[in-house]
Amino acid sequence: MGGDDAIDEERVTLCCALCCANCGFYGTEDCIGCSGKAGLCCLNCEFCCKPGAPCLPCCCCGPAIECDGCSILNVQSHCCCMVATAALPCNDEVPVAVTILGCTIFPKCGCCVPVGEIMNR
Repeated sequence: MGGDDAIDEERVTLCCALCCANCGFYGTEDCIGCSGKAGLCCLNCEFCCKPGAPCLPCCCCGPAIECDGCSILNVQSHCCCMVATAALPCNDEVPVAVTILGCTIFPKCGCCVPVGEIMNR
C-alpha cells in the first residue's frame, strides 16, 4: 500500500487491533466513499469509489505491481469512516499493535489516538 492510496493510515484512530490486523475510525473530511486493496507479494488488486482519489488503470479498479514493504499478504478496506487493514508480516502501514475498545496497550499506551501518534511518527 503506497503513499498515494485512498486513505492516510497515520490519521486512522485504532478501535481494535491484534498483532498485524486492525480496525479503525477514519474521521477526516475526505472519508466519503469506499476503497480497497488486496496484495500478494508485489501484485495488488485495487478498487476506489472515492472523490479525489488517484486514478486507477481501469477507471475505479485495476491491478498494480508495487513494493508494499515486502509483505507477503497486505489487505486494506475502507468504507466511509471505517478502515480495516492487515499485513503478514506487519509493515509501516499496518504496524504491530494491541488495541481493545479504543485503548491501545502496545506499542504505546493511549486512548483514541491516531496510528501516527501511537507509532511516534
